[in-house]
Amino acid sequence: MIFDISQLAEQNPWWIDKLAILKDSKLVKLSKAKYQWNPAIGHYIDLEIDTIYVMRGPRQVGKTTFMKKMIKKLLSRGIKPENVFYWSFERNNTEDLHQIIKIYLDWRIKSKDERKYIFLDEICGVNNWSNELVSFANNQSFLNCSLLVTGSHSMDLKHSTERMPGRRGGSGEIPLDIIFLPMKFSEFISLVWPEFITKRRGLGILDGKQRREKLLSLFDGKIDSDIENLLLYKKELDAYLEIYLHTGGIPLIINEYLEKGEISTNSFNIYLTSIIGNLNKFRYKEQYFKEIIREIINTLSTPVSWNGLKDKIDIIKTHVTVQDYAIALEELYIANITFKLDYSKQKLDFKSNKKIYVQDPFLFHALHGWSNGKTNYFRNIKENLLNLEMKSKLIECIVHNHLCRLSYCLNPRDLFNPKDTVAYYRDNKDKEIDFILSFDDKYYPFEVKYQNAIRNSDFNCFFPFKKGVLITKNEFGIYKNYVKLPVSIFLLLV
Repeated sequence: MIFDISQLAEQNPWWIDKLAILKDSKLVKLSKAKYQWNPAIGHYIDLEIDTIYVMRGPRQVGKTTFMKKMIKKLLSRGIKPENVFYWSFERNNTEDLHQIIKIYLDWRIKSKDERKYIFLDEICGVNNWSNELVSFANNQSFLNCSLLVTGSHSMDLKHSTERMPGRRGGSGEIPLDIIFLPMKFSEFISLVWPEFITKRRGLGILDGKQRREKLLSLFDGKIDSDIENLLLYKKELDAYLEIYLHTGGIPLIINEYLEKGEISTNSFNIYLTSIIGNLNKFRYKEQYFKEIIREIINTLSTPVSWNGLKDKIDIIKTHVTVQDYAIALEELYIANITFKLDYSKQKLDFKSNKKIYVQDPFLFHALHGWSNGKTNYFRNIKENLLNLEMKSKLIECIVHNHLCRLSYCLNPRDLFNPKDTVAYYRDNKDKEIDFILSFDDKYYPFEVKYQNAIRNSDFNCFFPFKKGVLITKNEFGIYKNYVKLPVSIFLLLV
């Protein structure tokens, strides 16, 4: 296809009318939502330096809306509209990409001393996109340019950015790879219970760094008084956790559920269709995916082998296929694979059985319903949450996801991989710890016991580490050198 500047203007209507950004469909939809999420990652993007930021994350969680909000903010600051460029590459190829960027830069060549703000959405759909950006960078075409590019497939973005060493600019202090995930529980609380922000500030836990320091201090066998004071709000936090177990951290679903008291089948289908479409794009078979995700959910929280999963699925003949699909789920930010920690060797054991966790509660319910042939997805959520075993597995998924986020916050870096820092532990006598977080050459054990009563024997798993945090349903306190912490309070601290 041959492009010209008039076609580029179709996705950039603010070039003609600065106020046209207010009519953008994403922003109009956002303006009508009662609960409007402002992701904190916006504070870590500096668009006043020459750089190429890469934003990774699942589809349909708000990356495009985030971009459009940034564009609106730039225009409200008085940035010349023609210096702000947006393009969605969902239906373009490599030649299109080169054309589109060149046409825009040539059009603005007389304003080369003015900073340009370039937003390239869903770029991972274009083959060899990084080579094209490198070509422009090598020709110094991106001088006085700030770029933010997004994609929904982590492996493509990971390998592509590895082909751009030294070409992405930046200050060297802040990661250029940004992970955009559904909101975690503390963000969810800030969104749906904004009055609690003042209370959190008074407790000294509003700032993320403060929360992380207080959380890690639990491994000294002591509980900070600010954490103890959170018990005053446990009843409310538990109630909001029940909502989070329905909606996860997806803004569209949160607004729908809190407004209507249910989630429509159409909303489930939006996310399922997006996932299946991405898998189809990479030539994965839908029926294989359905069978594999069903068995992954059936074995949640249990270490499994690829062969073990394969043996439960008649239509799949090799464990390599199962492994390939599981990795695809990970690359699409749907699931995370966790390895066993070999404590004696102080390293991960990649040959042992793995654990696989679904990242977001809503996606968990959607995939569970779809893979099990449920006809009423919302009723399936209620059935899942009334099943204590299923609910406990979902809680474990959420804890794992939040520990992965904690690991990133403790040591933010480009191309972060949670498998490197969050593992599980099992000794020769089959004593198991759900999660071991590694940071700064230290291990932090977490065990999830979402049950009504806690026994002293539940702490025995921590013995090799002499420390640990037991994440409970209700119990709070200290036993020997170990800490009991209700899950709603733990999640709030991450």
